[in-house]
Amino acid sequence: MSRELASIIFDTGAWRWVVLVAAVALIPLALVSLRPGHTRKGTLFVAFALRTLAIGLLLVCLLDPQLISPRARSGANLFVVLADNSASLKISDAGAKQNRGEQLRESLTGPDSHWLASLAQEYQLRPYIFDSSLKRVRDFSELDFTGERTSLAVALRGIRERLAGQPVAGILLLTDGDATDVANGLPDLAGLPPVYPVPLGNPDGLRDIRLSHVDVRETAFDDAPVSVRAEVTDQGIGSQDLSVSVKPLNPPTLKPGDINPTPKPQTLHISGDGQTAEADFDWHPLGAGAQFFELSVAPPVGKTIDEATTENNHRVIMVDRGRPAYRILYVAGEPNWEFKFLNRALDEDPQMQMTGIIRVAKREPKFEFIGKNGENGNPLFSGFDPTDDTHAYDQPVVRIVNGRDENDLRSGFPHSAEELYKYDAVILDKVEAEFFTNDQLALLRRFAAERGGGLLFLGGADTMEAGGYLNTPLANAMPVYLDRKAAQPPLGNLTWSLTREGWLEPWTRVRANEADERTRLENMPHFLVSNALNGVKPGATVLAAVTDEANRTYPALIAQKYGSGRVACLTVGDMWMENFGGETGVADLGRFWRQLARWLVTDVPAPVDLKIEPAEDGRSVTLRVKAYDSEFRPLDLGKATVKVSRVTPVDKDGSTFKSETITAEPVSDAPGQFAATFTPPDAGAYLVDADVVDRAGTNLGHAQSGWVNDPAIDEFQSLSPNRSLLAEIARRTNGQVVPLAQLDQFAQTLPKRYAPITEEDSEPIWHQSSVFLAVLLCLLAEWGWRRWKGLP
Repeated sequence: MSRELASIIFDTGAWRWVVLVAAVALIPLALVSLRPGHTRKGTLFVAFALRTLAIGLLLVCLLDPQLISPRARSGANLFVVLADNSASLKISDAGAKQNRGEQLRESLTGPDSHWLASLAQEYQLRPYIFDSSLKRVRDFSELDFTGERTSLAVALRGIRERLAGQPVAGILLLTDGDATDVANGLPDLAGLPPVYPVPLGNPDGLRDIRLSHVDVRETAFDDAPVSVRAEVTDQGIGSQDLSVSVKPLNPPTLKPGDINPTPKPQTLHISGDGQTAEADFDWHPLGAGAQFFELSVAPPVGKTIDEATTENNHRVIMVDRGRPAYRILYVAGEPNWEFKFLNRALDEDPQMQMTGIIRVAKREPKFEFIGKNGENGNPLFSGFDPTDDTHAYDQPVVRIVNGRDENDLRSGFPHSAEELYKYDAVILDKVEAEFFTNDQLALLRRFAAERGGGLLFLGGADTMEAGGYLNTPLANAMPVYLDRKAAQPPLGNLTWSLTREGWLEPWTRVRANEADERTRLENMPHFLVSNALNGVKPGATVLAAVTDEANRTYPALIAQKYGSGRVACLTVGDMWMENFGGETGVADLGRFWRQLARWLVTDVPAPVDLKIEPAEDGRSVTLRVKAYDSEFRPLDLGKATVKVSRVTPVDKDGSTFKSETITAEPVSDAPGQFAATFTPPDAGAYLVDADVVDRAGTNLGHAQSGWVNDPAIDEFQSLSPNRSLLAEIARRTNGQVVPLAQLDQFAQTLPKRYAPITEEDSEPIWHQSSVFLAVLLCLLAEWGWRRWKGLP
């Protein structure tokens, strides 16, 4: 935005003849008075020029020159005064008697606020305050500096939208510049009038310690350890010891005797101003669902630090401990050692529930027996309990292990999606394809592709290529080609090793670091059974291999994504041999099975899924529920409700909000999805429980999640005013940074700056003291020059 250029006009009346006559008379006289020094022409010329310039300026004033410049038409333009109302202005600068907010309020409402009255005489003032949102006010007495966020971009966008099409001459922006909504650069400045930022605050001498960054790392493997790295930064504190601690906010309900572990506090040493120190916490919280923990940094017990603020000394984090239980269906063609140790390993994981279908006898050919009294059954079973399935000799004899009740899987392997899709993963061990019907094989393939479940094939006899799976629907799901066998089967002792990809996957490693893992691999017992498969499908990853005595290498652990799920083949048929490694081997094998099981169920969708998404306003959240029916198709008709509860203790900050139940509305263009919007009334940790029922009123499932509404993280991340941001905003809008102490001067000069509606302003140049000062300087310079050069 540019302004019109000023111009100068002269009086064309009788004075021009007077000026001409005076010039003709005075200029020669000036030369004659300097005549004694004519022998030094250079010196004479300088003196004559200075004297002539003084005479010329005086004669020009006789022409009454007028400076014509545009100025804002009085009362025709709008001018916005935009004041920051965020909590960060409660910070007190070093040596200041008032905090930043009190200084701002004083300049807007105190005795020194007469500059506002000066602006009101020339403009239609529009007072606004902003924090999380923009608010029009009658005056600035409403400033209380309780706003949770400094939403500068929201405020500027709101001004542009509200006053679009109106003659706005500018925006006076009073803020510390620590915006919480412009992390990726400048706000959108298109269409804004000149912005005149007034930076508030002085970074010199501030004292503060803060949690500058918190990184939460979770893993879904082996009882899900939680790792938290907290970075602590100081400003103006100097060398100091600090204590960092973690405490739970909503410990889960545990069984009698269980104690939810909490990491011990750590002591850090900050070595100097602006330095950063890190504290690492690793622990295994018990229970499932969303759990919240508060991290705090403080001086050691018995010491105090005078800080600018303590709002950035603590932070609440959420840890998602997953669903209460994941269900795994294990199918074995015969009782074996693998099931024993797999079952023992998963029994140690409270979130893993494995149900086994174990065939104890294959079916026999069916014969028709004709006995006395019309009997047609096998006489060997005469007299046995007719409810005992052992007399059905023409059907395989199976036993259900760890069933939920006596009716669980009573008919054997599930025949319908409704039955099978209750599980999150299926493990097939030494069971041939003929054990299943074609429909069941197709159902297993859809279990991975459509349900998103995990499918694991264990090696050995009667499985994979040896189990007749080649021309079945499951062959497409496997990560290996069943018709591409190695030229020679593995011979002798087999040595297990990780591939390069296996070293990169945390769930294939058992020990905590590389050195320990290499030691474990070197000490692992040799295996004796492995399938001779060499054809790995494109997109599949070989994570482990075995090498036989002839130094031939075969894939041992192969995995791939398949549809929405994941499928893996473990070709080694006697993993239980690792138990011969003593107590260490038993522990390692148990950990391996748990991590493999965790990988299978990770990312498997639940019947009801809950996602929490931040809304555009930066404060509200969208609670999005996704529900599936019994066959894992998006729910057609149903009802979803979400209950939002506040976890942070009420007595911590005086909040009165406890919980609220909301009905989530169906999303029109997303079948099976429901959404609700919630605006937290206060800062804190919020827990969300979602339940969905179908049109028959059957509860399809429950989901839990949560989020932390902690605007202080961004609001107090930096205590120093962001002057560079404010200067760039001023530059890009053709504005100017205005110091707080110069608001009076700014108000006086503003009418001569840009304005949409202007008028001409005429001012005699000879009324300007600078003109006569220039004349005086010329005469003094001429006199000084003559004295210096020895002229009369």
